[in-house]
Amino acid sequence: MNRKKFLSISLIILVMVTLFFIIKNIVPRNKYLSEIVAQFDNILYHYDSFDDELPIENLRKINSHDENMTFIAKEEALEDIEYLFSLLKFGYAGYEYFGGDEEFLPAKKNMIWSVVETYGNHVDVNRLLDIIYSELKFIQDSHFDIGHYRLCNYTKYFSSRRFNFNKDEDGFYTLIDNELYYLIDIDGNLPNCYMKQSLDDYGNMIYNLGTLSETTDVSIPLNLLLKSETGFRSEKVSLFEYIPIYKDKPIGYRYYQTYGIPVLEVTSLSRITPEDKSIEKFIEDSKDLGKKENIILDLRSNQGGSMINVEEWYKGFTGTTLKKDIIQSGLYTNTSISLSKSKFEAKENETEEVKSRCLKAISGYEDEKYFPGWSPIKYEDFKPIDNKVNIYILVDKNTSSAAEFFVYYLRKLNNVTIIGTNTNGCMLTGNCNTAYLPNSNIQLHISHKIYLNKEMANIDGFGLLPDLWIKPEQALSKVVKYIRKNK
Repeated sequence: MNRKKFLSISLIILVMVTLFFIIKNIVPRNKYLSEIVAQFDNILYHYDSFDDELPIENLRKINSHDENMTFIAKEEALEDIEYLFSLLKFGYAGYEYFGGDEEFLPAKKNMIWSVVETYGNHVDVNRLLDIIYSELKFIQDSHFDIGHYRLCNYTKYFSSRRFNFNKDEDGFYTLIDNELYYLIDIDGNLPNCYMKQSLDDYGNMIYNLGTLSETTDVSIPLNLLLKSETGFRSEKVSLFEYIPIYKDKPIGYRYYQTYGIPVLEVTSLSRITPEDKSIEKFIEDSKDLGKKENIILDLRSNQGGSMINVEEWYKGFTGTTLKKDIIQSGLYTNTSISLSKSKFEAKENETEEVKSRCLKAISGYEDEKYFPGWSPIKYEDFKPIDNKVNIYILVDKNTSSAAEFFVYYLRKLNNVTIIGTNTNGCMLTGNCNTAYLPNSNIQLHISHKIYLNKEMANIDGFGLLPDLWIKPEQALSKVVKYIRKNK
């Protein structure tokens, strides 16, 4: 065989081997992505037609009735129920996720029955609201409000700082009356599930007793059994809720330093007022933070805002575009577009220029080939980057929505520590709109976008969990002590 022919065959073999390994790596990945998209597609309602959708002019008739109205005619209450279910089917992204027609139509039937069976010819508006709420309680969506009800059960963090525990090979121990005691059990259970890593008043790593619960009780009692070299000891402890802090919000962002440590206090990821330019400063500051050793990102009491600002900050900080592995789609119908237009026309925290640009973008959805219906499903694999900055993120139960997405993506980087309590859990739906039932004037908040992780799990009401469980009002001072102690 001559040399030229040998090289040609070798080249062909090399190309084939290379293609084999490329295909071997790409096909499973593409299959994996396609499976995720297919799973997600199953939780989007598949419309046969839009013939039952309410006319736009009715949907735009917002808050036109007397706010002090207490009774309406039964016929009007039944009209409101019909109107409500048109809003849900054609304007709410979570309709299929929470059961679709199989769940919502029986709920509608029960509402109608409850109204019809009400004594007399009129229905108390508060009674109508209670009927609606009782039949829609299967929804677990922190963005979903109707009247004064939020359709979500919340899990809160309860803890006690009465005892600080440390851990060695024999278990969790503490000092009581200058004697070392090991924790043997809690209410007959092993201690592990109650032990949450925290910081003491001096910035040292410790463990405190804590648990997550949906209880409405003020406290959770525990019975502890401890053992020392001299014998056993019983202690009763009450766990109390770690209340989120309240922050006045004149502007959305403030940068300052404490002991030379940069603190980024972000109370909103959108403008507070049209004059608030701090969000632009927030994005601009991100470009210099990569040179810092430590930064504290304070998201306590931040109830969200625009994901665009999260993406811009991430790009400024990392130098890369955020690849979002939260899968998403939006429902664009006459209902959702009309409600979105009404929302932006009434916005008081944005400039006229921004509102005009948003309204133009919203109108543009009517020209998309998928209108009316779902936008193309978006999903990307998150691309990790090397992060050398120690990022400490402060959160509490009021950290919500876009602020939670911010935490979710930053946590994927190296050297990131989350501090506080579990967050609100407000990530299933987004782009929330407001509507009013035409006769009762009952207010409704529904979202036309839906977001899920690869596991298709809903954490609304539960939230994201911190690495260090600390009372929100003490989180900043304790983490500063920790940083200074570990320089």
